[in-house]
Amino acid sequence: MMSRRARTEILVESPAALAHDLARAIEAELPVRVVVPPRQGLVMNQVRETARNSRFYLGEALMSECRVRIGDVEGLGVVLGADDELARSLAVIDAAYAIGPAPAVIDEVERRIEAAGNQLERERARENARIMGSRVSFDEMGGQDMSVQAVVK
Repeated sequence: MMSRRARTEILVESPAALAHDLARAIEAELPVRVVVPPRQGLVMNQVRETARNSRFYLGEALMSECRVRIGDVEGLGVVLGADDELARSLAVIDAAYAIGPAPAVIDEVERRIEAAGNQLERERARENARIMGSRVSFDEMGGQDMSVQAVVK
């Protein structure tokens, strides 16, 4: 079973229809109760400044969140932007994965998430291949030493 972080990354980067379909499949088999309905809020963007290795807040970003409960287990769905449906779907999937003995529907959900992850990897590989075709290698500059030390001397 994949980690929560990997699962969420795949679901957020895939088309939203995947998360909605999986949430509907889970809701067809398990009773889902909304604890905190989908709502929008702001989250602070924290950034690390590399020169001094210090953190600061760049600003705020809009996010949507939702909490649902399946039995005794609570699931959380949070996504950047104003997408209440996606936040709810992510919460349902999160709660279903947290249930003690995994329900039968989880096997199908896991298979579809892995297939979507494989598709994302193929798309990333295609994009990287396209980018690498135009990459310039500065190591091949006729043996000239372009370092700062050479300029200072």
